[in-house]
Amino acid sequence: MRKHFIIGDVHGMYDVLIKLLEQIPKRSEVIFVGDLIDRGLDSKKVVNLVKNNYKAVLGNHEDTFIRFFQDYFNGMKWEELLNKWYLWIFKNGGKNTLISYGIWNNKNPNKKILEDIKSDLNYFQSLPLYIELNIKKDNLPIVISHSNITNVWHLRDNLDSFKTFKDITLRTRDLEYNKSSKIFNIYGHTITKEPIFRGQSLSIDTGAYAKMQGFGRLSGYLIEDDIFYYAL
Repeated sequence: MRKHFIIGDVHGMYDVLIKLLEQIPKRSEVIFVGDLIDRGLDSKKVVNLVKNNYKAVLGNHEDTFIRFFQDYFNGMKWEELLNKWYLWIFKNGGKNTLISYGIWNNKNPNKKILEDIKSDLNYFQSLPLYIELNIKKDNLPIVISHSNITNVWHLRDNLDSFKTFKDITLRTRDLEYNKSSKIFNIYGHTITKEPIFRGQSLSIDTGAYAKMQGFGRLSGYLIEDDIFYYAL
């Protein structure tokens, strides 16, 4: 039986990701909880590896990348982009992503650069908000998402509440498990020093990029064996 290996937020840490992938059992199905990009230096390399080999859900950093480059390709001037997206670029690691794609301070990017960006933009737009596996844990269906969706799982098919569902799926910092959701939720987004089980949920972002803050590990979880793997 093929096993399922879930990986926390990578944030451009390509070398660390390779170390983690080298540890997992062969023929495992690998799924990422989003936030492949930003902060680390190798976002483009991470995306290229993941999109051609593995599954992933959308993270809030990919969502911001989408909206930034929609503005870019719609003709917004660079100075306006820097002002509108200042928080993402200068506070949340977006600058390193732009550098990795070869577009930072590049007023005339070549065709290859633009094609690569458009390709990854389309890839991010294709990512689902969650992936429901065909296996169970604690007799509950396992759902992979970027952040904790146990409080909004009932809204997933409600068109009137879709924006709320998407916003919470990508950005909530709530780690508390809602038993009424009747799923086992594995997610990332909010850094903890160790992976944390809370009821029927698992928070798996251990801050791969955040070495100076006392974190700095990329975590993976092999569901069927109930084993954690780490890379520094």
